[in-house]
Amino acid sequence: MKERARKFIETIKRIRYFLIFAILLLSVNAYAWFVYVTRVDSSITARVRSWNVMFQVHDNDIANEVTFNIGEIYPGMPDYNDHASIVNTGDMPGEAYFKIKSMRIFNQTYSDANNTQEQLLSILNSNYPFTIDISLTNTYVEPGHTEYFNIDIVWPYESGDDALDTYWGNYAYNFLQSNPTASCITIEAEVRVNQESIQ
Repeated sequence: MKERARKFIETIKRIRYFLIFAILLLSVNAYAWFVYVTRVDSSITARVRSWNVMFQVHDNDIANEVTFNIGEIYPGMPDYNDHASIVNTGDMPGEAYFKIKSMRIFNQTYSDANNTQEQLLSILNSNYPFTIDISLTNTYVEPGHTEYFNIDIVWPYESGDDALDTYWGNYAYNFLQSNPTASCITIEAEVRVNQESIQ
């Protein structure tokens, strides 16, 4: 019986020593972990870069969709120009692009559902005696800078094809007679700026 009691007491002592050793080991590891975390946290300094791009037409803030309504057009008209401003007031540069959503030229309507962007731009530049040019001054928008989404329409008095000039001149006149409150040309486009990733 005494032997059993002695073995039991030795076992209790071993367990006690093991527990004391485990507690010491855990406390040292926990202290080291907290010291490590504190050191890592204290060495991190970061500044969040802001991202803010505004779109404006005639100094009015707009969403990223813009519509140009061009009233009366005719051969020999003064060159038409309008734009939407892309204002980058943030700290990050961005990449600008545009997409024509839809356009109506007199009675003919085109959309991006039925045409590619290349086809829509080609229609604007080559299907009529007047040319409609849509462009960005720069696809890269630097912080603190303003770029422009431009639309230009040119209809020279003499395009080189008198019959075509006469046909479309009469067409434009008749369209306005039948639709006195309508614009001859309406173009709806979406302008977007994607934040450029930090290299």
